[in-house]
Amino acid sequence: MSRRLLLIFLALATLGLGACGDDEVETVTKGESEAVYVTLGDVQYQVQLSRQLNQFDAGDRDLLAGVPDAERRLAPDEIWFGVWLRAQNGTEVPQGLADEFVIKDTIGGEFKPVAMTPESPFAYRPVEVAPGEVYPVVQSASGQAPTTGAVLLFKMPVRTLDFRPLEFEFGSSELPGKASSVRLDV
Repeated sequence: MSRRLLLIFLALATLGLGACGDDEVETVTKGESEAVYVTLGDVQYQVQLSRQLNQFDAGDRDLLAGVPDAERRLAPDEIWFGVWLRAQNGTEVPQGLADEFVIKDTIGGEFKPVAMTPESPFAYRPVEVAPGEVYPVVQSASGQAPTTGAVLLFKMPVRTLDFRPLEFEFGSSELPGKASSVRLDV
C-alpha cells in the first residue's frame, strides 16, 4: 500500500472514530460569518448576503419599492443596507420565524430594520413555516432571486461601516430572552 493511500485511509478512519459515541450535535447560535447556519428555537437561519444598497441602481430600486414614503429619504450621511435571510424548518411541526432584528456595530450603535409595505415581494415577513419547508418559498420572487433570501432593509449612518465587524442579531417574540447572531461579511 502506498504511503499516500495509507494516509488517506488513516484520515478517514480518524473521522469515523470521531463520529462514534456522542450522538448529540451542538446547536450553533452564533455564526462567525454569513456562511454558517445558526439556530433559533427549532429553525435554522442563514444570512445569504449583506451589502450596501444604491437607491439609484435599477435593481436596488426594486428592493426599496416596499419602503414607506415617510422612510424613503436618506440624510446625506445615511445609507441603505440589506440583509438577505433564509430559514428552514427541519421539524415535523409548523414553526414561527424570527421577528426581532438589530444590527450592532463595535461602538454600541444599534439599528433596526425599516418596516416594509405589503407591496414588496422581496421583504422578509415573520410567517409560519410548514414542516420541512424553507422560507422564502422557492416559487416566490425572493425565492427565485440569486440570493434566495428575503431582505431586511436598514437605514444606517455611513460611518457604521467604519465600526466593523457588524453583528446581525435576531430573536423571536415567541422565545423571550433567546437570540442568535451572525457576523456580517461587510
